Amino acid sequence: MVKRNDKEPSSENYPFIKETIKERPADRKMLLHKFLTAAVCGVIFGGCAAGTAALILPEVAPSLRKHSEQYTDVTLVPSVTAASCVDEAEDENTSTALANTKPSTEIDAEDEKSGTWAEQVRKVSETPRRALVRIAALGTDSDLLDDSFLKYGEEEGFVFLKNTEAFYIMTYSDRMNDAGNFQVTFSNGDMADAQLCKKDVRTGFYVFRVPFTELNDSTKDEISEAVLATEDNMEQMDDVIAIGSPTGDYDSLVSGMVTSVTGSMKIADEEYGMLTTNMVGSEDGGGILLNMSGEVVGIICSQENENSSVIRAVEAAQLRPLLEGMANGEDICYIGIQGTTISKYQSENLDIPRGVYVDAVEEDSPAMTAGVQNADIVHALNGKEISSMNRYSAILQSLVKGSRVKLEVYRKNPYGTYVNVELNVLIKEK
Repeated sequence: MVKRNDKEPSSENYPFIKETIKERPADRKMLLHKFLTAAVCGVIFGGCAAGTAALILPEVAPSLRKHSEQYTDVTLVPSVTAASCVDEAEDENTSTALANTKPSTEIDAEDEKSGTWAEQVRKVSETPRRALVRIAALGTDSDLLDDSFLKYGEEEGFVFLKNTEAFYIMTYSDRMNDAGNFQVTFSNGDMADAQLCKKDVRTGFYVFRVPFTELNDSTKDEISEAVLATEDNMEQMDDVIAIGSPTGDYDSLVSGMVTSVTGSMKIADEEYGMLTTNMVGSEDGGGILLNMSGEVVGIICSQENENSSVIRAVEAAQLRPLLEGMANGEDICYIGIQGTTISKYQSENLDIPRGVYVDAVEEDSPAMTAGVQNADIVHALNGKEISSMNRYSAILQSLVKGSRVKLEVYRKNPYGTYVNVELNVLIKEK
């Protein structure tokens, strides 16, 4: 039998129990090393983040600003479907009409009797001239000599719309492509930064927005809009007034008459009517053309290879849908066809189908890729019939960039008869 020893063991038999566990003294050098390492890493990561932001923000800032700013959409034309936006019955050149109140500058019979012609011209142009502006295109780099922004060009424009939130300004230019900032000088001398809504590289038109928050109250009250005409109803011998810089000098004022309404400006996927006058202008001139009611009936701009020195202007009523879309920052859909409307008379007398006759196909365009050829007659786009260039353009601008749609053309075969050809075309933005 084993005897149990009930006596507790003595601590003398386990000397390690007397030992005391102590914390290791802090190593100050190690702590300092860790702190410095963390600080250096923070500086490096912060620098990388700042550099990345500096590279990316200039590209994404405009889109972020666009989405963050909640402002009222611009409306210049009625909200209708593209299929019914133009009356095609007999006149393919009729633009969408919008009921607007005529300016108070319209000359009545008593004014014509009482005042001289010069006085009448000054009276009609008084309000539209207040809508004229100067737009300076500024770069993002500074001139080392005077520490000012480098200028890429200065153009004349006009306020074509004034709503409850901002001025909307249109100009024509071929010198602003490299600009990063834009500054507007109003007719009263006030200056403000302008936001670029959209540029149309086909026409050279730019649309800017100047919010009222950037302006003082006097400018908001003093500056008026130059009202766009709603119908392209100008005729030969109609009196017109050119303001802006038609002669090359700023704030010029010239009067004359319309000599022709049959001209046209052809660009990719569009065709606009042109007004020709008997007024002599400058090659570098610009501005707007007014009727005797003070409405803007034309945008003065020169065309390439134009030998005439007379003032010519694109019909403003036909530009209303384009300017509305640009003011709202919408995509400008592009296929790349330059065409001419085949009228009912031409169709009947030349025995050719109605539609848009293809004069040219732009190089490397979606139309060329799809197989469109010169002398084709476009008669349907996305399942909708086309009988004029106006209708073709309206349907095209109602489509979505990046989508593929069916384009139908009539093409003459070796036997001299027209056959229908279906093509698949990609909608891009110009």
